[in-house]
Amino acid sequence: MNMVKYLILILLILILAFSCQNPFAPPVIGPGSFRPIAQQVDPDSVLFNFKYAYENRDSVVYANCLDRDFVFKFWNQDNLGQLIEDELYRDAPGNDLDITGQVFRYFDEIRLDSWTIRVQPDSILGVDTLKIRDAFFHLSLRDTNGDRNYEHLEASGIAHFVFKRDPQDYLWRILLWDDRLNQYY
Repeated sequence: MNMVKYLILILLILILAFSCQNPFAPPVIGPGSFRPIAQQVDPDSVLFNFKYAYENRDSVVYANCLDRDFVFKFWNQDNLGQLIEDELYRDAPGNDLDITGQVFRYFDEIRLDSWTIRVQPDSILGVDTLKIRDAFFHLSLRDTNGDRNYEHLEASGIAHFVFKRDPQDYLWRILLWDDRLNQYY
């Protein structure tokens, strides 16, 4: 009878120990409570996290992919229908983090297919060595549950990324994302 009590006690301890862990949570790597999928030790691991963040609509992982001085350059239409180059900054009013968060909430399915990376020569800016990658992509955004009339948008092109290593935590992050939709070279 004493053995049964010990077995029950051990079973209860095991159940309590395993119920406190989330087996689906990504591992904690890096500073604070940030939970990246890959440690951002080079630009390719940042792009891995970037793709993960988009496809899983994870704004926390996405935000950690961006440098504090991040700029997103893209082509936009003005009131006359003319294409103009526009910029979004990471934390400015109407910023990239807010807009990307809205995209993550609006669409139920986000896919970055044909995600092919091409390494470009490094660049020097002051004391920083910047790493450069071009990503050939096909982006698909879908409202699969019908909340927004099953809207489906697609875009293809090249995303030109410039990366900088943070001197405080030594993680690489995206400094510039120059969106070159429908451009191949």
